[in-house]
Amino acid sequence: MEIEEEYFRDHRLVDFNKLSREDSTEIDRLKDELENHGWSFIQLPNENNQFVDKIDQIQKNLQLFFNRNSKEKSSYESKNTLGYSHINHKEGIRLLTNEHGHIKDQSFPDDEFQQTLESVAILCHSFTYILKRILLKMCTSTDNSNEESTPLSQWNMLDIVNYFNHRANSSAQPEIGLDTTEVNCVPHFDPGLFSLSIFSSNEGLQLKDRLKDKWIDAPNYREINHRSIAVLWLGEAASKLTHNTFKTGIHRIIYPQLEHQTRLTIWQEIPTKNQIETIFKQNDQSLVLPENTTVEMTNQPNSLPLKILPGGETMNDFLKRIESERGLAMSKSGVEHIQIKYPIRTTRNNNPQNKIKSFFSSLFRF
Repeated sequence: MEIEEEYFRDHRLVDFNKLSREDSTEIDRLKDELENHGWSFIQLPNENNQFVDKIDQIQKNLQLFFNRNSKEKSSYESKNTLGYSHINHKEGIRLLTNEHGHIKDQSFPDDEFQQTLESVAILCHSFTYILKRILLKMCTSTDNSNEESTPLSQWNMLDIVNYFNHRANSSAQPEIGLDTTEVNCVPHFDPGLFSLSIFSSNEGLQLKDRLKDKWIDAPNYREINHRSIAVLWLGEAASKLTHNTFKTGIHRIIYPQLEHQTRLTIWQEIPTKNQIETIFKQNDQSLVLPENTTVEMTNQPNSLPLKILPGGETMNDFLKRIESERGLAMSKSGVEHIQIKYPIRTTRNNNPQNKIKSFFSSLFRF
């Protein structure tokens, strides 16, 4: 007897409980979604409404924190991108968690809020721990598996973000979304193995349907009957591990239809070793992108080239500009995503090809 499949927005809705039992049929369904699109909707367990009850309390406590004044929240900042951060269109908290789901070396002066963050970390870990095991097994069992894959970090990266949504798109959404005048975050794929988003208070997250070439809305908490549906999307590491048998999950964050409708969201990424190392090198000013060059970002499909500012830019300043202008967090881009196209202006004694060659040599010694 054929088992009827469940769907959400015309895409397979994969059952987490069946995956955790290593149900071969459910694993095949997940595999199909990842091979075709690089992402999948995941039905999380919600027996006796336990998951939703936890999320309700977490949302309430997080919102209380983000409603505090700026001075109080700034006490939670750190010298790198961990802890609390704030830019023009969003604020958030980024944490590293270990293999047991506990937060790494990050304590907050408010014990009650610290406990909320620990609860978020443990809840995410309860899902990503199992999904990581399944996905690594899937990746290494494909015919095109690549043993020389991108090294993964021993840490996981937890993001809690509050989008201000000072803009709104009451009309049709942009076809691409080139910068933060059009979208909260431009279309991109992440560097890591995968990410799992377990909560989104409002509309915003969209995933690219590669077969139909259209954007699919992720579930949000306003959809009462779909509050326990998560979204899993693959990063570049998974694509490399399978020689692109598994696709990268291209996604973006749009503005809502109503202005000033904030969006609180929670996701966890299984990052690469390089991603985490970059976080702790963000005060390094030694790597400078040369002026009079243009750069294309390979992790931002259909994006426009960026011109390096006069006098050149450090890698950190350039990535901060991308976050401000395109909404993409600094941890989502690295030197491997930068392609210098050409110098705009050269002098007689400065061969542009040598300049580019020298630049890339410095990049990959980073």
